[in-house]
Amino acid sequence: MKNLLFMIAFLIGIVSINAQTVVTEVTPDGYITEPSYVYIFGSTSDTLTNGDTTTYVMRVQGLDALDFNIKAYVDRVSGTAGGTVILSQSIDGVTYQSELGDTITLSGITSDVMDTETISKSGFNYPYFKIEWIQTGTTVTVPKLFIYGKKD
Repeated sequence: MKNLLFMIAFLIGIVSINAQTVVTEVTPDGYITEPSYVYIFGSTSDTLTNGDTTTYVMRVQGLDALDFNIKAYVDRVSGTAGGTVILSQSIDGVTYQSELGDTITLSGITSDVMDTETISKSGFNYPYFKIEWIQTGTTVTVPKLFIYGKKD
């Protein structure tokens, strides 16, 4: 009888261990590992017109919290450009939340320009972040974002 109860308890333990859900990685557009300097968007296939929006998801890997600096550059093709860059973070790669102040706003751009604003994050400890470029105005641009990350 003791052996039967032991076997039942053992089987229940095995089943409960195997029933746990494993979190799968969302496929990102790019990765940041430890100290990195990356540049995203910025090819002719990323050309935006008028009220277009583009999004880029980064997977942050490594053992340390990271500090980030993000800058926006607008390669203006025609028209008057404007828009907003929004940074959001996520623990699961699906549900994103943005914090106030994690934006860069551009307006009245009539030539190529590196914006003076910077999004700076200290001790970033999320596995995913999403950058969204929301363009306004009557324009054609090729947006470029530069991201510099280093160990906290």
